[in-house]
Amino acid sequence: MWNSRNGPVALRPVPTPFTAKDLPRRGVTHYALSSEPRYEQVFRGVWIDTSDADAVPVPAWADSRWNRAWIELRSIRLLHPGLAGGHATAARLYGLPLPNRMNSEDLHVSTGDMAMRIERPGVRLHRRRRFASEHIALLDVSLVTVPLLLVELAPDLTRDELVQLGDAAIGRQAGAPYISLDELKRSVLDHPRLRSRDKLEAALSLMRPTVDSPRETWLRLWLIANGFPEPALHPAVPSEVGRCVLHPDLGYPDLRIAIEYEGDHHRTSPDAFAADIRRRELLEAEGWVVLRVAKRTDMGAFSRSLSTHMARRGGMR
Repeated sequence: MWNSRNGPVALRPVPTPFTAKDLPRRGVTHYALSSEPRYEQVFRGVWIDTSDADAVPVPAWADSRWNRAWIELRSIRLLHPGLAGGHATAARLYGLPLPNRMNSEDLHVSTGDMAMRIERPGVRLHRRRRFASEHIALLDVSLVTVPLLLVELAPDLTRDELVQLGDAAIGRQAGAPYISLDELKRSVLDHPRLRSRDKLEAALSLMRPTVDSPRETWLRLWLIANGFPEPALHPAVPSEVGRCVLHPDLGYPDLRIAIEYEGDHHRTSPDAFAADIRRRELLEAEGWVVLRVAKRTDMGAFSRSLSTHMARRGGMR
């Protein structure tokens, strides 16, 4: 299903979908399907046995929503084998970030059959003329390629949300890069009659391959949008005291200014909190100013603070 080329794996119990033709092999009757709570209908004609899960390799970051999306995609493909996961479903299975407003439980599937219709609650079908060359086998199912995924999602996402998704796809946020930035640009812009072309071109120009999180992307784009120079990503800072090389999230190496985004895990994990304190001490020992941004940071105050430090250190603002 998932292999080490895509990133760390974990063995998780996941039920395997089956259809009525599998009942004799499983020793299951139609009466049992309708009367025993262990059998759950995924779609009309497809079930899972919740008490009979196989241990299968899945991405280490996968959660229960990932499991459910995979089961539903496996299930619908038993009925329509040519389908591939697309749109928000593909993003979820790839482990790529989407805004909260797109966290619907609907199953999105794509096909190259322009005449296909699927009338099933919770299933949304996307038809693509170039589909034959734009889906891949992954996770024991088929998913649209990452370039096609960006094309599918572009009308529904803002430019910055597309950048967050692209940064994750070309970086290691989901375990390993799925595609290079150059290949992503070529493949996306090669689409004929590309909807949202201007938005996609702008987003592609802002994607960077070494971003660690969507909030890091957000912070970098915020700095650019508010008139600051684009910061370096994870600049290398040799530390004599620590006998190591430090890599703050963002920074301006010429000015020795580091900017760290502090997610919730930095506050709730004692180990992460201690590491943050130590990293700040080592950066400051090398003459760096360290500014921190969190979810509830007053960005107006942060902007004034950064402008002041840049001015004191000779930076342009």
